[in-house]
This record gives sequence, structure tokens and C-alpha cells, in this order.
Amino acid sequence: MVHSSCYGNPLIRSIPDGDWFCMRCQREMAEEKGDFDCCLCPQKGGAVKPTSDNSKWAHIICGLLVPEVFFRDPEGREGIDCSRVPEKRKGVECYLCGSKRGCGIECSQPKCALAFHVSCGLEKDLSIELKETNGLGIVAAFCEDHTQLWKKQELTGKFKIVPREKVCSNNKIRG
Repeated sequence: MVHSSCYGNPLIRSIPDGDWFCMRCQREMAEEKGDFDCCLCPQKGGAVKPTSDNSKWAHIICGLLVPEVFFRDPEGREGIDCSRVPEKRKGVECYLCGSKRGCGIECSQPKCALAFHVSCGLEKDLSIELKETNGLGIVAAFCEDHTQLWKKQELTGKFKIVPREKVCSNNKIRG
């Protein structure tokens, strides 16, 4: 099952009567050949849509939570653009599943080098959040140990999310 607001077009406009099939199922029923697996993670199935160049597919949730990925049509969740994903993020080994397929996101805790796929992190109930600040989205994602720390500190308001690039080696914020 997929939420209409998560899937975007055409469900964002109205819920159709009768049977409705996602883009992937429509293409499979039309016997189109292709790799409909997510290019950002190794998970099979799920709500996927074509990338903006129509050469690959990606989970909608991966498109939302991989920092450099964006939707050309955010409201309709169309045109998943993966062109800005840096090479350093591609082929990173996920500490949860061990696969290097797709791309990993790093734990947001300074000095933590653990990386994982969005789908693997969500499956393990890790904290992965998208925060909007000044019109920019910041993804905060934490490994298992730091998810526990995040959950405790989130309640006290002592944890502040900042872009990873702004963190110095001594953990002070640059101006």
C-alpha cells in the first residue's frame, strides 16, 4: 500500500475509482523490459518512480532522504534527479546489509563514519529525518548507537541539527 501524498501524481490530484496500478506495475503489465529496481539502494519492490532521465528507477523515500537527490516536480513527486549525487556516496558499503549497491548516507553524528542505505536504516528503525531550514532540506540520519542518543537528546532539546559540512574537526560550528 502507498499513501497518496507520498506517491504524488496522479494520486495527489484524486484517488481513482476501481483498480489503480503504480507506474512500475503498469509497465510490467505492458510487458516492458527494464530494471525497475531502485538505483539508490538494494531493496526490491516498494514505491518506485523513474529518474528524471528515464534510465533508472528509485524509491520515492530514497529520493526524499538521500541529500543530493531531488524531485524536479516536488509536489507530484516526479522526475527523481540523481545527477548531483557525488561519487564518494556511490558504492559505499552499508554497515547494515553489507551491500555496496546504490549509495549510502552517513551517520550525522560528528566523527561517526558509519554509512547505510535509506531503506536499510528505515527497516532497522534508525532515526532519519528531513528538516526544512531557510528553504533548504537537511537530512539527519543516525546509526543504531546514535539513534538511541538522538532519541534521548531530542526530548531534552539538547541536540541541534546542522549540515555536516559546517562541522569542524573540533566539533565547533563555523560561521
